[in-house]
Amino acid sequence: MAGVAKTVLDSIVQSLRSEAGPSGLAVVIAGESADETAVPRANVLYRGCDAFEPDDSPAGGWLRLRYRVEVRTRCDGAASGLGRAAELAESAVVALLADPYRGGVCADLPVGRATEIGRVEVLTQLRRPEAGVALEVRCHVEES
Repeated sequence: MAGVAKTVLDSIVQSLRSEAGPSGLAVVIAGESADETAVPRANVLYRGCDAFEPDDSPAGGWLRLRYRVEVRTRCDGAASGLGRAAELAESAVVALLADPYRGGVCADLPVGRATEIGRVEVLTQLRRPEAGVALEVRCHVEES
């Protein structure tokens, strides 16, 4: 993973860890961890990078870094588990957008805002009593 992608990944993880506490996430992990049993938890996965060339400048470029945040929890009923996962995802969105510029690394560009939250989906492959949702996160960086 390129340096800027790792820097942004670390920033996302730190933002989500700021939501830790009795009502927040117990653990936030960069990458996947099959052995992790603590809940509620979030896994932040790097999904790739798209490069764009500006029309008005031959030097530099723009990057769209793509991440996936999977939030998992455990509850007795399927509906309550999904509701709890949705609440945690909403808190994660608030934490991520508290500093959309990721400490000055990201910028609002013609190809997208500094940090954008995309589609939210239910994780259907989980076995009860686990429930979860995933959100797509896009961050934009200007290369010089």
